[in-house]
Amino acid sequence: MTITTETRNFTLTNVEVRAKTDDAEGRAQGYAAVFDSDSHDLGGFVERISPGAFKGSLAAAAAGETNIYALWAHRDDSPLGSTGSGKLVLREDAHGLAFDLDTTRFTPAQLDALRDGDLRMSFGFRVIQQQWREDDTGRVERTLLDVDLIEISFVISPAYPSTEAALRSLEVWRSDRTDENKDDIRVTLFKRALSKRFHH
Repeated sequence: MTITTETRNFTLTNVEVRAKTDDAEGRAQGYAAVFDSDSHDLGGFVERISPGAFKGSLAAAAAGETNIYALWAHRDDSPLGSTGSGKLVLREDAHGLAFDLDTTRFTPAQLDALRDGDLRMSFGFRVIQQQWREDDTGRVERTLLDVDLIEISFVISPAYPSTEAALRSLEVWRSDRTDENKDDIRVTLFKRALSKRFHH
């Protein structure tokens, strides 16, 4: 079965841009994703990221088993850096997925946009483990528990997040719930029938 890559967009928060000096390259720091924060409606559901969702990806990157890229607008033809090259450093903390990126490959215009707060963050991922639930108001929530992080991207005008895979998963979850409800109804009716037999 093919696992589809999804993308999500976030406001770029807690950004710090340090200029290049004689002793060090310029760096950009901030958060690519935030934990336990409800998204806007993604087409029938809202979503949040659970703390630890990126833990496996970061461990694999640290071990050299995978390479996570920093891109401009999801374009992979000119990466801004990667965990493999050491230009991109990623870590999880209580707030979310933090990044620290060498800005050597940024153009002056890109750096200006970053400093001026004109950019948003986006990241590409594949779901490994997720959880669906429906609250008392009928709102459907999806929690990302474990994801395969592929890349983070700086974007100016992010496209609507790619949710096709999530919507397919939602359909399966709803179908399974319907089947479970049908089974519960059958069991209830069977118990009622037995009860009537033994009480007559």
